[in-house]
Amino acid sequence: MNKNIIPWSEKKKFLGRISHITSDWLTPVDYLPYIDALLGDIDLDPCSTHHANAQFLRAKTIYTLQEDGLNIQEPWKGKTYLFPPTYGRCSFNKERGTWRWSMRAGPTSKTPAVIWFDRLLREWKLRNVPEALFYTTNNEMLRVCQELWEYPVCIPKNRANLVHGKKLFTLHSPLYWGHFIYLPPLEFGFEQVEKFRYIFSHIGKVIC
Repeated sequence: MNKNIIPWSEKKKFLGRISHITSDWLTPVDYLPYIDALLGDIDLDPCSTHHANAQFLRAKTIYTLQEDGLNIQEPWKGKTYLFPPTYGRCSFNKERGTWRWSMRAGPTSKTPAVIWFDRLLREWKLRNVPEALFYTTNNEMLRVCQELWEYPVCIPKNRANLVHGKKLFTLHSPLYWGHFIYLPPLEFGFEQVEKFRYIFSHIGKVIC
C-alpha cells in the first residue's frame, strides 16, 4: 500500500477546512434553477465575492469582505439571496457597535448564520428588502433561532453538493446538509408562499 495516498475520510476533513471567505463554500449549482424560478433577477447578494457572483448567481449588487455587508450602514435593497459564511464565529464589539468575525471567539459568540439572518430579517421587516431567500448549512440555527419557524422553510432531502469558492470544485461525497428560509413579499400573501412550496418541494420537505 502506498503510504502517500490519503484516505478519503481524511481528505474530506482537509477539504472541509475553510480559512478565508474567498475559499468558502458556494451554493450548490443544483439549487440555482430553483432560486431563479422563485426570485428571478437578484438585486443583492450581501455576502459574496466578485468571482463567485460572475460564475453563478450574478446579482446586480454584491457586498464583499471589503464592503462588509453584515455591518454596512446603508440599508440592503431589493430582492436578496443570502448564503452566509459556513465557518468561524461572530462576536459583538460594543465600542464599535459592529459584529466581528473570527475563526475563534468567546462563549458569548454566535454562528455567522444566525447573525446574518438577523440582519436580513430586520431589512425585510423594514421593507428595504421586499423578498429574500436565505440558505445555510449551519443546522444548529434550526434550534437556537426559533424565530425562523415563523417563515417557510425547505430542508432538501440530499446533502448539499457545495462548490468551493476559489477553485470551484465539488466533493465526491458531500459533507453537509442545509436548509432554505423564505421571506415572501407581503403584498402577495399566501399566494407567494405557495409558489415557494411548489418550487422547492421538488428538492425537499417544505414546512410552512
